[in-house]
Amino acid sequence: MAPRRPLAVALGVLALAALSGCADSRTPAPSLSGIQPTHGLKTVDYLHNRLRFRAPSTWMTQAGSGQLVVTLGSGPALIAIWRYPRSTSQLMPVDPAQLEQARTALVAAARARDRTFRVISSAVVTLHGVHAVELDALETVRGRVRRVRSTHLYQGGAELVVDEYAPEEMFHVVDRTVFSPLLHSVRIGG
Repeated sequence: MAPRRPLAVALGVLALAALSGCADSRTPAPSLSGIQPTHGLKTVDYLHNRLRFRAPSTWMTQAGSGQLVVTLGSGPALIAIWRYPRSTSQLMPVDPAQLEQARTALVAAARARDRTFRVISSAVVTLHGVHAVELDALETVRGRVRRVRSTHLYQGGAELVVDEYAPEEMFHVVDRTVFSPLLHSVRIGG
């Protein structure tokens, strides 16, 4: 939910991946309107093995570039993972007061960017020993209301952001089957 990363990039990458297809006409194209069943999870590594998580094997996965690490998607559901390096002059929030300031700033930035932004919940959390801020909200994304959970993890001189988007009416099902398992499997090293 940070204003510095364009969701359109992530959506465009997935759209291009879906349109490019492969040469084997017997391979069914992924559904762009429905969410694919997960049929198991696979462990994937990015950032030279410094980021590891379990992803659904049936979802389209597209490596990103620059700050966008990877996008995963199925139908209207999308996960985008971003990494923003912090310079030595940029403090990483580590204590409760700094994490609370980061949470407040993230909510303010999201509200400034989207007048329809509505917080469902926001909290300072810890995932596997990593300090994080989690926002759960309703946003307008490309003209459509989406429920978005944005988890900002602070470790190793960088802010790693896991954004999970789905239509509001589908969010709970996708969260239970994909979003939460993926988020809780994230391991950051190095």
